[in-house]
Amino acid sequence: MTTPPPPTGLPPHLQAPLFRTRGRSRQQRRLLRPLLAGLLSLASAASAADEPPRFALSGFGTFGLTRSDKDNYRFHSSNTQPSSMPGQNFDPSTDSVLGVQGTARLADKFDLTVQAVTRQAAGYDYTPHITWAYLHYRPTPALSLRAGRTTTPFFMFSDSLNVNYATPWLRPPAEVYSLNPFSDLDGVDALYRAPLGDMDLEIQGLAGQSAVLTRSASGRLRNARGIRVGLAGTGFSAQAGYTRTDLQLHWTDGLHAALGGQLAATGEIDAMNELSGIHSNAEFFSAGFQWEKNNWITIAEFAKRRVDRYISTAHAWYITVGHRIDAFTPYLTYANQTQDNPAFDAAVTAVHTPLVNLYNNSRNTAQHSLAIGSRWDVARNIALKGQIERITPAPHSRGLFPSGNLEDYYRPTTPVHLLSLSVDFVF
Repeated sequence: MTTPPPPTGLPPHLQAPLFRTRGRSRQQRRLLRPLLAGLLSLASAASAADEPPRFALSGFGTFGLTRSDKDNYRFHSSNTQPSSMPGQNFDPSTDSVLGVQGTARLADKFDLTVQAVTRQAAGYDYTPHITWAYLHYRPTPALSLRAGRTTTPFFMFSDSLNVNYATPWLRPPAEVYSLNPFSDLDGVDALYRAPLGDMDLEIQGLAGQSAVLTRSASGRLRNARGIRVGLAGTGFSAQAGYTRTDLQLHWTDGLHAALGGQLAATGEIDAMNELSGIHSNAEFFSAGFQWEKNNWITIAEFAKRRVDRYISTAHAWYITVGHRIDAFTPYLTYANQTQDNPAFDAAVTAVHTPLVNLYNNSRNTAQHSLAIGSRWDVARNIALKGQIERITPAPHSRGLFPSGNLEDYYRPTTPVHLLSLSVDFVF
């Protein structure tokens, strides 16, 4: 079966071979109005130039519902999500998102791209967030340079994390994609493309900084430096990336305050300084591939986060196999996240052991899951998706089901079944 062409004006990252891939609430319309006005002003200014650049405006969105079979297990695909509603309520905040993107061609080799996204963030905030705002320069057909705010290329699908229409899943496997919540990079990058036999080689270098606010911490990356290498062609694509950075992390939750206060009371200042602060080194590595043949698709990815303090070191992986049958693409995914070192492992006196264990358990998101789902392309720019998962938190972890009730971390963990439904669209 031949995939239908994407709608006119879609950005390039929605035009992958297999998965290239109306109502809005009054609040969403109000929040997006200033962004749209700014983009239209940019287009008007461009039209006044001697040689007006081309201007394109596109958008994307998802309306999703998620529900678990246990009231005290409410699923979070990211630790930037703050909702505390019972798990057995249908929750629209986990996957729902709305975004708009504008691109202006300023000259033959220059263009400007701005993208804004609104989705629930820490503090139950829906204020649109500028995810892309960069100037793009192409000195040669093979070389691209960007400066401004871009996407951190930590994962295979980093460019489409908010564009669920561009991926086969209802959401990318959270075991892997929750390892790194930093999604924006303020800095510069360079991308070099060259043919390599029947395939295309990409080499990308980056440098910059990033910041994120989660439900229980604020984090910042300083002096991030990274490289990504990709290879694509003949139905196969693969990439690997490595980033090294200085990490600043300040916990704001009650457990951090309690443990810090207890350590301070016994004079263990060095151990207290290991809880959070500005002196941490972090490394992030990921590698993965996607293979398509005869309407079958296989996707696999591995990622590892290594830090020397403040947060746990962990690794994760997944594998997905899917098969397209006309407009339907059923798929099966197995994913696993493992904690390698706890968030806090400084030497302390035995009196602190119970609280240290509770503190580390609350920051351990290790789990494994088995998911079965399907994508249904009901129109050339609309996809319906459904997914059922069996998620099993690891021992001494609640996985991606954090709780504000400390007693939940003392109870034995149990498998959780999660139902998710979504409508993805682009325009």
